[in-house]
Amino acid sequence: MIDNNNSVQPPSASQAAVRDIELRAKIFAALSDPTRLRIVEMLASCEEMSGSEIANHLGISLALFCHHSKILAEAGLIQIRKEGQTKYNSLKRELLLDCFASFTPKQLKTTSENNPKDANAIQLKP
Repeated sequence: MIDNNNSVQPPSASQAAVRDIELRAKIFAALSDPTRLRIVEMLASCEEMSGSEIANHLGISLALFCHHSKILAEAGLIQIRKEGQTKYNSLKRELLLDCFASFTPKQLKTTSENNPKDANAIQLKP
């Protein structure tokens, strides 16, 4: 941001919050496709996989995988490393955790603390 004196000012907290929301929206848009969600789930279970390994495992063409990986990379969810002719994909776990952390404020807790049978449910603290 540039003020009247042509000096650069750091972004305000509200501008940073807007950018954060826009980034999270892009992440959730990328995850809204079932194939991309499956790719992320696969990468969450390992350190990295080649594009052809992922495509074969999902039963899709390498070209279709490349389309999906581009969208995931643009959202910042995956990192692509090239070694020779092969591109290896890995999940940026920290970004994904940060994105979902916005849904777990301190006033929320899992019912697993009260009822281990239902570890996925969320309830408000009284």
